[in-house]
Amino acid sequence: MDTPARIRLYQYSYSPFCIPIELALRHSGIPFEVMNLRTGDPSPVVQLTKGEYYMVPVLEDLFSHDLIYDRSPSGDDVPRYIDNLAPLMRLFPTEVEGIQRIFLNYIENECESHGFKVCDAYRDNWIKSDLERGLHCRHKERKFGPGCIEEWQRNIAALIQKFHHSIQPFEQILANRPFLTGDQPVYADYALCGVIGNFLFPGNTALPENCLMLEAWYTKMRAGNFRSGLDEIQLASHEQFSERADQYGKSHILADVADVEKAVNELKIRPGTVALDVATGNGHTAIYLAEKGCQVVASDISTAMLQQAAALAAEKGVQVDFREHSAEKLPYNDNTFGLITCRVAAHHFSSPETFIRETARVLKTYGSLVLIDSTVPDDHVEANKWMNTLERLRDPSHVGFVAPGQWRQWCILSGLTVTRVAVESFKQPDINWYFNVANTPPENRKKVLEMVAKAPASVRELFKIAQEDGKIIWYWRRLTLIAGKM
Repeated sequence: MDTPARIRLYQYSYSPFCIPIELALRHSGIPFEVMNLRTGDPSPVVQLTKGEYYMVPVLEDLFSHDLIYDRSPSGDDVPRYIDNLAPLMRLFPTEVEGIQRIFLNYIENECESHGFKVCDAYRDNWIKSDLERGLHCRHKERKFGPGCIEEWQRNIAALIQKFHHSIQPFEQILANRPFLTGDQPVYADYALCGVIGNFLFPGNTALPENCLMLEAWYTKMRAGNFRSGLDEIQLASHEQFSERADQYGKSHILADVADVEKAVNELKIRPGTVALDVATGNGHTAIYLAEKGCQVVASDISTAMLQQAAALAAEKGVQVDFREHSAEKLPYNDNTFGLITCRVAAHHFSSPETFIRETARVLKTYGSLVLIDSTVPDDHVEANKWMNTLERLRDPSHVGFVAPGQWRQWCILSGLTVTRVAVESFKQPDINWYFNVANTPPENRKKVLEMVAKAPASVRELFKIAQEDGKIIWYWRRLTLIAGKM
């Protein structure tokens, strides 16, 4: 069954102010529908707002019945409403507020002022109805004076040149970073998409030949492809956990945070500590830390996981700042966090060693890392190979368990002092539950069961493989490592 629309967008499909809103809604995951207005005819908006407004875009929240259109001097009421409904998008991050405002002013005052005139000058390419052409002409002449469209048509070559010149600075900016302000798109990216989309709307205009970076960025923005920087292993994890995000909620065994509580209590973390939970999944660790009074940032590689975590945090009534990025590239300044946690996730990382180096970089002096993950003791080579083979069959995003000695070595090489390494047995429930969580294919389930049936004696002894009430159970070896930056 299709998800009912939450938002209805009223727009002109060619508008430089509407294109970014539709694009942002598409990327947000918010269910929405579009009401394309007849060119030059704002009467549906006038009726909807009871005469208070006649421009677009306008959002109608079909759940709350709110109407959202620009009422504030900043003119960003509509995108901010989307940002509030989908906070993981972070269209208006405070850390780039100033530069984003500069970009938005330039996009509207320099780029859009030339681009829309080109689009309107070529109106015969996209307005086919005499009525709509008349409505469009009336609207433009009321705003820009009689004969404005004919004037733009006479000066079309100069207008195109001015538009091309106005967007040149963005070519240089995008040569140095993937989006206008950094590693993720903000609303300025969407606004620039709207201006370019409006300029290209007639179908006979193009970006300058020397704007290769800008063209690649525009293609990426339109497609919503923001993860080109992920390697194959990270992409596999993203796909796996995005598809299975709903399996990691309150009923998952990770919802029991007793292991985190034990480790954190040992550190005597003070309220107000700035903490980062890497690969947060459905947010159980991050929410626990927030409940303990920490200022928590929680990251994950999967948007779907973060959305589930944000919903759970809202239900619990705690504040967590959710960010989407990999564990191997932490987009934070040096010496930022007093505590970093990573729980039952590192065996999916493409480079756990890089994760440790990045952790050491962003930890404050006297800050602590708490790493919890499944492991196989250093001297159990056969068991390590057997378990990793089994796990890759069960879950294709599994990379490999890291032995305690290897974790210790990476920490020392990164300048961290290891203060605790503990390995405990942790009972796993029915193996069929694990198959269902990972959506293991039937042929792989069969192979896993065959491996369990034929497991070597050393493996059976280490993992305590047995049957209990007709179910296959075993005991993972769970590592808790605590390291500090001294």
